[in-house]
Order: sequence, then structure tokens, then C-alpha cells
Amino acid sequence: MQRDYEGRLMRNKSFTYVLPMLALYFDVKTENLLNTYIKSADKPKLTNHLFLLYKFSGAKVFLEYEDFLEKEELFELSYDPDKHHVMFAFKIPDSHKAIYDQFIAGKYSEFPQDYKVHIFKFHGIKDPNHRVAQVLFKHPDLREEWEEALEMPIPDDAEVSSVPDMNLEIYTEKFKYAEPLKPDKNPFE
Repeated sequence: MQRDYEGRLMRNKSFTYVLPMLALYFDVKTENLLNTYIKSADKPKLTNHLFLLYKFSGAKVFLEYEDFLEKEELFELSYDPDKHHVMFAFKIPDSHKAIYDQFIAGKYSEFPQDYKVHIFKFHGIKDPNHRVAQVLFKHPDLREEWEEALEMPIPDDAEVSSVPDMNLEIYTEKFKYAEPLKPDKNPFE
């Protein structure tokens, strides 16, 4: 799991843009959720899925949530990538496959308006200048920021965020934890 310069967990783009899709179908808890992935090297045959990596907790509420997830219609499978975590794989709903494909292509601004609004609600984004809002609406300030950083003009029709980096979006051995994490006493409170 990557951390920023202040030591905070850094989530990948599938966490930001694809995870809200599942929340349209069932209650997605983000407590104990470390990150999401569009593929897993552990399960290479599963494509068009979203993998949710949770820090395991033996707390009753977490065990009940595991049972809840495994009963969801989109649930494909769960497995333990190590003794401290549990991974859940969910199918991308057919009705949202076009959005998923837009995500893979890095076409964030082409998401339907109602899905953009849902992303804001899911993540609690209220500021129209939030970075995610700037990406979804190709904000000119973000375009200018990238033009300065790259020292070259960016076409007006270009997205203002890169395509998903598959080195961050596919769960591989490098994301497995060597040290146990302390379990939360109250993971959903």
C-alpha cells in the first residue's frame, strides 16, 4: 500500500472511480477497506471484476459483514491473500460495463452525469474544486497545472488525468503485507 509524504494511505483510481459503482447495488463499508483492484494475480481468470482488500477483523460486526458480502448477487468469491487480510471479488454489473470500460480507457469525463454525482456522494465530495471533480469535468485549472508540469500544451479534448496505472490497479505480490496490522476493535463504528 502506498503512502503519501504525510504517511496517509494512498488509494488507487479504482477505489475512487469504480468502487462507488458497487455501492449502487449494496452497502459498501470502507472501514477496514485498504484498497480495490480491477484484477488479482492470485485469480488471473477473473476479468471485469472489482477486488476489495479488507484488513481482517475477528470482531462480530466484521464477520457479519463478510457474510453479508458473500450473499450479494455480484459476489464472485473471497479468499485470504495472507493471514491478515481478506479479498472479495465482485462482478462488474452488465448495466455499468460501459462506465467500467471508460474507466479502463481513462475517459473519466465521459462518465454519465448521474454516475459522477454518485461518485461525489459516495466519497462525500462537496467542494466543486476537489481534485476528483476537476478530473470528471476536465477543469481548466487542472489542465493548466498539467501543462506547466509537462511544459507543453494539452489539447482541449484531452482528459486531465492519466489512464489507470495497471501497476497500481492489479493486486500482485508487491501489495501483500509482510507485517501483521493491528485489528480494529470497532471496525464499523
